[in-house]
Amino acid sequence: MIVERAPLDRVEADEAGRSLRSYFDSFAPAPAWNDLVDWPPDVFAVANLVLDHTESYRFVVAPPRGRRWPPFPGWSEQVRAEARKWRETCLCPDARVPPLVRRSWAAVTRGRDVPLAKLRSGEAWELVAALLTLHALADEACAEVSSPSSPFAARAGELLRVRGSLSRVSPLRVRIVPKTNFSPRGITIRSLSRHLALCYEAVDVRWRGGNAAAPSERGDYEIVLLPWPLSVHAHDFRPSRPAALENMDLDRFGFFEFAPDDPLDLGLVGALLDEAQEQAGRVDAVVLPEASVEPGALAGLERTLAQRGATFLIAGVREQPRRSRNGRNYLHFGVLGETGWSRFEQDKHHRWCLDDGQIRQYHLTRSLDPRKLWWEAIDVRERTLHVVDVGGRITTAPLVCEDLASLDEVADLVRRMGPSLVVAVLLDGPQLAARWPCRYASVLADDPGSAVLTLTSYGMAARCRPPGRRRSRVIAHWNSPADGLHELALAPRAQGVLLSARVEAATAWTADGRRHEDVPRLALAQVRQLHARSRA
Repeated sequence: MIVERAPLDRVEADEAGRSLRSYFDSFAPAPAWNDLVDWPPDVFAVANLVLDHTESYRFVVAPPRGRRWPPFPGWSEQVRAEARKWRETCLCPDARVPPLVRRSWAAVTRGRDVPLAKLRSGEAWELVAALLTLHALADEACAEVSSPSSPFAARAGELLRVRGSLSRVSPLRVRIVPKTNFSPRGITIRSLSRHLALCYEAVDVRWRGGNAAAPSERGDYEIVLLPWPLSVHAHDFRPSRPAALENMDLDRFGFFEFAPDDPLDLGLVGALLDEAQEQAGRVDAVVLPEASVEPGALAGLERTLAQRGATFLIAGVREQPRRSRNGRNYLHFGVLGETGWSRFEQDKHHRWCLDDGQIRQYHLTRSLDPRKLWWEAIDVRERTLHVVDVGGRITTAPLVCEDLASLDEVADLVRRMGPSLVVAVLLDGPQLAARWPCRYASVLADDPGSAVLTLTSYGMAARCRPPGRRRSRVIAHWNSPADGLHELALAPRAQGVLLSARVEAATAWTADGRRHEDVPRLALAQVRQLHARSRA
């Protein structure tokens, strides 16, 4: 009996003719091959790209028949020891790389022309083991990349600021960035690293540093939530007439804008921050929902925060359409340092579409015809993701409404970098556990293990009254692997909520078998209501 072999599938056919060298070179420009080993993030780029593409990272939990992982006894301990030496000497002229780095890099260099298919199958085991070892060595070498106290960290920080990547490989296709959390469950390339992440360049990633005292050094973090506007009216939603798309059927589709009448009350902001200071001793961050602030109010808002010692501001900003131009919906991220406010902007990446069900749910039929689909009248700009390091390896990444639900490249970036806290600001209904924001938040809480905070306007939560449902006061939702899910309600006559988040150290294992005892996780310690005192 003759058994015919099935034709090569597309992946096999491609990899049969491609080698490690040609695959990596397709992502370059990069330093000369022999110079890559001088800088650990460059080596991480090589190893991560090839291991990810061939899926040979899976061999750390399921080695090929007759092979074993780790490749020798004491592998984890030797990786840590030599990674530390590599970090300390890689900027020293004429210094030799440690022996394990040198042997592993020599094995990869010898195997540069091996077809990728042999890595995928595990046939080229020596090469696979060398790549896995270099991946771990480079990851461990960057354990202190966020600490400014060493020459290595200073050089890494300079590259990150200038190039948006820790690596010298061209950031036009891939970037190497710091990483905070990872999921120890399942097996993906993300589960193999603790300190570094590789991001494929489709979204502009901007890594920022804060100047405030590290929350992990204090043990807690005080966050004020201002769920404004506190009231939303039907006429706050209205048809807009920006430049329509040429192929847009105006009988079936329209554009709308959100334009509430009431301006931001800075006096009330200040009174609530004073109350928060009395209750907690200080305020670290203030968060306002999507489209809650107009651009002209930001300067006064930052002044009010600075007067009370708050150092971080996340606010959703609305910019109205003008004539034939769409408006703008973006997130303002302010970080207060010694020289004043550093300001970053992140546009919403997906327009909101109001359909018949939502128009009736929010009781907007007097403003918007429910027979149409109404699209938010905003520009769709280049996608950007800001990650702010607030100190002590605690990082924050913001998202705007639908950006939380769209499982696109931004979501992939968040899962790769694993920020400590993802803050999603929304113009949405109550943040109940059964609704969509909380379902998508649970995905990020599971993998990569981030804490996720969502916040909407109380005015929108109150307008959301589906048939048979009572009005809800749940304006926020917290979900963290450290303490689970919490619905956060605004009490009657309260105008804000004060959250105290506690920093805890968790123990986790990367899939290659390395133990990490200092993974910072945020847990919700206390929730307090804020009532502004009379402002006579």
